[in-house]
Amino acid sequence: MHITYLITGQAQNRINRLMIKYSPKYTFIIWTASLSCLFLPLLVFRNSLSTILLSSLFGSAFVAFWILNLGLKYAVHKRFGRHYQPNLELETRTLSLGADGITITSSLLKPAFRPYRKVGMITVEDNIIVIAGKDGWLELIPRDQVSEGNCGYLLDELCRKTGKKLKNPG
Repeated sequence: MHITYLITGQAQNRINRLMIKYSPKYTFIIWTASLSCLFLPLLVFRNSLSTILLSSLFGSAFVAFWILNLGLKYAVHKRFGRHYQPNLELETRTLSLGADGITITSSLLKPAFRPYRKVGMITVEDNIIVIAGKDGWLELIPRDQVSEGNCGYLLDELCRKTGKKLKNPG
């Protein structure tokens, strides 16, 4: 079971918008680390740490992690905020379902293998099939650019083999 699809400029623009939405969010981890910078010295030094030192420690940790959070947002938007010409043909990909997992071959990149147990979510949004992995990888398939194969049958087989249900975007 496989499908072959073409990534055009128009499809890549839609994929980039979804990549911004589905890119990993580290905000919770960043703010947890920031608060641990505040409370870890309190646990270690108890009341012997002066209020001025504590407030400067918290202030510097807060500013550092705030800058890190802004830098992460900037990097994601810089990477996926590009706009391609609609009629540009970028690459051809083939997604195959095997016995153990998904194999993705591309005209530009080396082949990739994703085991079924590593698939975290399957959804269809903006006429693009989004397959998200538990490790943060994404495969986005524009349904209107499929040149060979059956998307509906592939989705059914993929959901059956992964044990996931097709999520509705919301």
